Amino acid sequence: MTTLSVDDRNRWLAHEPIDRVRFTHDDLVTILSGEHSGMVGSLVSIEQIEPEVLFRIEVDSGFEIVVNQTDIELVG
Repeated sequence: MTTLSVDDRNRWLAHEPIDRVRFTHDDLVTILSGEHSGMVGSLVSIEQIEPEVLFRIEVDSGFEIVVNQTDIELVG
């Protein structure tokens, strides 16, 4: 896992574009696969960009999970 730079984390929090990252802070997403499939939550942090983009999501029940970008989609 590659540590995320402070600059990238701040850009993500400010809703600025980052290469390979499709979502921004506080986006409401649905988890598409895995143990938490079907759950809805809000993106609270970006954990890493390389080798794959991972987000920390606070789900409806109030707990947080880390999910790969390819396993989520925007609610809408």
